[in-house]
Amino acid sequence: MTDMPAPYCMINDNVIMSLFIINIIGMSYVLLMNGANIFETFKSHFYYNRSSAPFNDRTHITRICNMLMYIQTILYSSILIMNFFMQDSYKITEENSTLLLVTIMAVIGGVLFLKRIAYSIVNKILFTANKATEWKGVYLFTIKMIGFALAPAVVTVLFLPGLHINYVLYYTILIIIAYICIVINSLIKIIFTKKTNCLDIFLYLCALEFLPFAMAWKFIEQLSDFII
Repeated sequence: MTDMPAPYCMINDNVIMSLFIINIIGMSYVLLMNGANIFETFKSHFYYNRSSAPFNDRTHITRICNMLMYIQTILYSSILIMNFFMQDSYKITEENSTLLLVTIMAVIGGVLFLKRIAYSIVNKILFTANKATEWKGVYLFTIKMIGFALAPAVVTVLFLPGLHINYVLYYTILIIIAYICIVINSLIKIIFTKKTNCLDIFLYLCALEFLPFAMAWKFIEQLSDFII
């Protein structure tokens, strides 16, 4: 009688758990060194003040914190996407799961990098330098905060795998909706100041937000099928 292989579980994956622990240590450093600045910038999204100072990127410590926050967003997004594609866990081993995770992280990181360049080019052409700089600060800060927002879903996936996947999916969709609302709200307040610019906002987001992520999702889906 041939023994069936044990189903793959992320909590038993040494690479994923090691990255998760390292990330927790990194986020402790971020909150210790720049927690106050992060909280003040977060409040500015809800109590908008054009003269409020954005998250400072010019010091050595804040550059390190920014990098760690970007990595957290990429790592947590990759874990959730990987969990979504894990329909048949018997096809996944710890070896190919590492390749899958690294591939997804590379795609997400590449998309975020290309989107940053695209936003910079488009905004400098279409809008004033002050508006472009202000929007860039809000947008990049929002990307960095997604990692913190996705933390409950990632903890559930790693440590409570028996919880129904729909709960994690619904929470992730809620975060995506909140992200879109923050982006739209910031666009209205900073760039598209007239309420009649709904069509402009829609086209702007389709070209620079929805289309890149749709293409990245399709690319990740094809790579996942090939690797698994």
